[in-house]
Amino acid sequence: MESLADTAGLIGHSGLIKDVVRCLRDDTGSGAIIVGSAGIGKTAVSRAVLRELRPRATVVRLPATRALAAVPFGALAPYLSALPDRELDSYAAVLAELTGSLRSEPAPPLFVIDDAQCLDRGTTQLLARAVATGAARMLATSRPGTMIPEEFLALWDDGILAKFDLAPLSRVGVHQLCELVLRADVSPWVSALFYDVAGGNPLMLRSLLEHSRASGALGLRHGVWFLLSAPDLGAVPAADVVDLQFRFMTPEEKTAAAIIALAGPLSLGQILRFSSPRAVDALETAGLISISPGHERIVLPANPFVGEIIRRRVPAGRSADLRSSVLAFPLAGAVRPETLLNQLLWSLDCGACIPPGELLQAAVSSNVALDTATAARAAGAVRDEAFLPDAGVQLAYSSFMLGRREAAAGYLKSAQPLRYGRSSYLAALLAGRLGRPGLSPELRRESAEASADEAGPAQGGPLWTQSPAAGMAAAIMNSSWDGQFPAFEASVRELADAAVAIPEIRVPALSLLAELWTAQGRLVPGLRLDREAWQGAQRATVALPLVYEDLVERHCLNLIRAAAWDELAAVLDNDAARHPTRLLFSGGMLHLLRGFSRLRQGRMPESRAELLLGVEELLIADPLNVLPFAHSAAAYAAAAVGRPGEADEQSRAFRMSVYREPRTLRLLAEAYCSAAELATGIDRGGRNGLVQLADEARQQGLRGVETDIRRLALRSGNAGSAQALAASSSAVEGPEARLLEAFARAVAATDVTELIGISDDALDAGHLLLALEAAQQAAVFLEHDPERRRLTAVQRRVHRRLVAAGMSPHMDIVRGEADSGLTVRESEILELVSGGSTNADIATGLCVSQRTVEGHLSRIFAKLGVTGRLELLARARHS
Repeated sequence: MESLADTAGLIGHSGLIKDVVRCLRDDTGSGAIIVGSAGIGKTAVSRAVLRELRPRATVVRLPATRALAAVPFGALAPYLSALPDRELDSYAAVLAELTGSLRSEPAPPLFVIDDAQCLDRGTTQLLARAVATGAARMLATSRPGTMIPEEFLALWDDGILAKFDLAPLSRVGVHQLCELVLRADVSPWVSALFYDVAGGNPLMLRSLLEHSRASGALGLRHGVWFLLSAPDLGAVPAADVVDLQFRFMTPEEKTAAAIIALAGPLSLGQILRFSSPRAVDALETAGLISISPGHERIVLPANPFVGEIIRRRVPAGRSADLRSSVLAFPLAGAVRPETLLNQLLWSLDCGACIPPGELLQAAVSSNVALDTATAARAAGAVRDEAFLPDAGVQLAYSSFMLGRREAAAGYLKSAQPLRYGRSSYLAALLAGRLGRPGLSPELRRESAEASADEAGPAQGGPLWTQSPAAGMAAAIMNSSWDGQFPAFEASVRELADAAVAIPEIRVPALSLLAELWTAQGRLVPGLRLDREAWQGAQRATVALPLVYEDLVERHCLNLIRAAAWDELAAVLDNDAARHPTRLLFSGGMLHLLRGFSRLRQGRMPESRAELLLGVEELLIADPLNVLPFAHSAAAYAAAAVGRPGEADEQSRAFRMSVYREPRTLRLLAEAYCSAAELATGIDRGGRNGLVQLADEARQQGLRGVETDIRRLALRSGNAGSAQALAASSSAVEGPEARLLEAFARAVAATDVTELIGISDDALDAGHLLLALEAAQQAAVFLEHDPERRRLTAVQRRVHRRLVAAGMSPHMDIVRGEADSGLTVRESEILELVSGGSTNADIATGLCVSQRTVEGHLSRIFAKLGVTGRLELLARARHS
């Protein structure tokens, strides 16, 4: 039975195993050597090859260890038992003895050697000779580069031995390993972060997973493993592997490794000021460091795991001496921000005195990177009273991101008063996120004559202190604009103009304005402005905590409204791949955005799965305050796929929460929750509640949001909202809105033929949900049609649309109207019919077409549960 270590080592390597087996079965080859760094899975692959190969010849396992390497021909001891002790040092005698032993075998034996780099020189020479002459075959594993025995490399050059390089696990392979070790589903952000931390090394990954589970950094919630906190890398058992390598390094190699881990990343030129090229090459060969291609040749630890292990293995006295050496030779050329941060942490470890401005800058950059531990450590080390308020703001941010809201409020309160500038603006933003505008400092511009020196780096310099933008932005963030979006738009426009020279304020302002415009249905200018803001975010350094996450959220919401699905997927995938260390705090938002996009596309099962992951991630960390919206969207998706208990759970969670973000979607969140409750038999206002929410969105000028809500009302069985949906969608830009407008008008006119055509057009255009709605609405209208053939044809269309959406073939997105009351116009028509009026009489009297009358009658029949006019008249007479 295979062990977990063996199984883990085989993930992603099935093709390579087949190639090695094929090579060993080929009569033209004499063996293979599998090359890879420590912990990569070489031994597991070698064992799998032997199981697959089932060699008929004798298999001879030769031990290769550092201890035996000190004994001449130590690994060949099984073949040398008959040799006198005095001849054990004689190459000729050992060769003769080995040759005789091999000739006595019925078939050339297969030497199996693990860690061939540990063989002594004499053994490698004899083995190479035996393989070259065909007296034996070989399956060996070895560390890469110069650690491969020269004699084996010569056999490879001559085509006698095949060499196979074992690569680290891919991202997919890491996810498979995580699920194998944890024996359950795993959040994709766990595998994304661990891939970045361990570099795809199976041994390190297994140890990291087991340690994180034991320490509580990983937690099982609803059958899925999530990351609850950042793991302590230095305490992971796999550190022993690196320890062993570290122990056998030369002093020069140890010095180079320590400087790279403590002071890096550094350019190759900077490293060579403290070490020789030979030492750097040895570290790269051992897989402890990596050197980037290109002109700069950046040198850094092979992965964060290795870097942390090396840092913790450097004795305190040695660390202080190395720091003195580095300081004695200031680094030439440009120094990377992460290098400055690592060197500052190194200085803290050594107990050095660090200027408060540098500590504060480190805290700011760490909070921007969502590295709360480093931010808290740097800000907590500030002792200068002049910098304590600014440090308090950074401590407040790190506490807030960790979910310690009361502690964050306490730090924010103790940090005041704050001078006008970047820190006071940050405090105001955090007060808004906390929902406590009373904690916001009173932002009034100081004298325009204030110099940059007086303001200090924490205040952002004269661009901040002499501009009203910080105060204006803080006022916007800490004001309730619900129901006052026209005034909100005017204020944001004014802010964007005032902050032309401050991209940290202007870019978010443009993004906010773009979100508002798309919510209003102004997709063309909204998307144009959104892309300007997004490009600005890529160019400019938005060095404010959580602001980049705000920009990602708004950019994705705008892409969702524009149905730009491919562009949206690229943004979400790129953000997760580029910033894996941020996923502990931003991962829930990414799941929410992906799930919301699936919901808008009609891919309900996928939407539900993503949204439930998002809810769990946001329960762990929700610095952007989007959990309530996730609850509402998850409730609707669960109801759509026929999970009433789940929908009720999410609806209740939404009702108990305080909604904050996204501001433009509060009414839509209410509508999703109401629609989910309707679908599960709970009526807290019902269809009329949806209509009221849509009316409120219209009053606020949010025509895009209004359209979404009226669409929900129509799906929920309120056919009387079709005319209002046609009117609202006509005010929204974009091709989907045009189809939606035509759909609403067809529903109002009970035009089945038009609905079927719209369903086909929507499907061709990629609007799957609208295609499904139109087909199901046509089926509802045809329920009382005497021509059952038409109904059957449309039901087949509905079935195909449901299957295409990955939904249950029996799911009803569009609900019937049996439970809803008659509208005023329907009551009027019912009265006329009861009085004996024909359809033509009613059409003439009401100044409408006969087709419109017929549509009203179809809805009346459905609501009253009758099959036709005669049954309707009979019920009216009975009443």
